[in-house]
Amino acid sequence: MKDARTWTEHLRAHIPQALLGEDPEGVHQVRVAARRLRAYLDLLGFRVLQDDLKRLLRGTGRVRDLEVALAREALPQGFRAFLERKLQEARGRLPELLASPWTEALLRALLALPPLEKKAAYKGLSRMRKRLARRLKALRDTPSPEALHAYRRALRRLRYAKEFLGLSTREERRLQEELGALQDLGVLLGLLGEYLLEEPEGEAAALAQVLREEMERKAAALHQLLAPGEG
Repeated sequence: MKDARTWTEHLRAHIPQALLGEDPEGVHQVRVAARRLRAYLDLLGFRVLQDDLKRLLRGTGRVRDLEVALAREALPQGFRAFLERKLQEARGRLPELLASPWTEALLRALLALPPLEKKAAYKGLSRMRKRLARRLKALRDTPSPEALHAYRRALRRLRYAKEFLGLSTREERRLQEELGALQDLGVLLGLLGEYLLEEPEGEAAALAQVLREEMERKAAALHQLLAPGEG
């Protein structure tokens, strides 16, 4: 079972790779570590450092979105050039965050986190399960992109918490894959919208329509997956 120290060291080890910008795994692993550490804090019942880790995630989110978008095949040439330009701009802002004294202080604070105690950790897990149930109810009652995103975040946090405790996460991983695919499509469509405001060209507009149709199909499948008695 990986603890806070393991994931803090994982975070520190991947910051130089993220700053170098040659491998998308750098930023990706920084974000994985930050999210797992947030789940660890939830198990401890700590609010401290949550906002700091959220800042780290927000500060690296644009780079990750652009890297994922560029991994898609068969993008229109103009759109790909747009994504590459935006990625360079976003990477240029990373040193201000990742190479700062603030990040070094965050890493030191994370290393000082206590180990998990079984009783307290399972109380934390129970809180997270209840939060996920509330998010699912809200999604079923009033479906919206915001409700879906909130459910996705709560599901991911629960999965990571269960992994800290050595519990099976097969169902959570299955749902995460479906939700993640839909999220990636939404991000790509948003980036495509940015590009079309700059360059309203036909090939990109056609791709936008394809993406919208693909999102509708995936959203319908998710609706069935998360229907009462399923999710």
